[in-house]
Amino acid sequence: FERFFHAGRPSVATVYAPIQFGPAPVLLFKCDGSEAVGGMTRPLVGTGSLMDLDPTRIVAKRIILTGHPFKVHKRSAVIRYMFFNPDDVAYFRPVQLTTKLGRTGHIKESLGTHGYMKCIFDAGIKGNDTVCMYLYKRVFPKW
Repeated sequence: FERFFHAGRPSVATVYAPIQFGPAPVLLFKCDGSEAVGGMTRPLVGTGSLMDLDPTRIVAKRIILTGHPFKVHKRSAVIRYMFFNPDDVAYFRPVQLTTKLGRTGHIKESLGTHGYMKCIFDAGIKGNDTVCMYLYKRVFPKW
């Protein structure tokens, strides 16, 4: 699920269209809502090819929740600004955490009433690192 195309990065789109078996070429043109008149052409936005037809393919949207270390002690750290109440910390406790520098960890416990949490990582983290939680949601094409 992308809000816009990134240059040089592959993207996948779903459409409701007549059945076409791949591989077949695809050309994407920008549509401004009006018909092309007087020899004016629409600009080419992208090119590509069709993927195989697979009704079991899942389209997922990813969001990233981030937090920052408040106190760091070897492998454990207190993380803040990811959540703002202890109920959210308890709900997302089974989800794995990662950092921008490549460490992985999990939530140990909630601290206080403001969403702080104690986390354990596979190795020591730095105070300037960012802790990320990746969440995925299945999305369906718009009708």
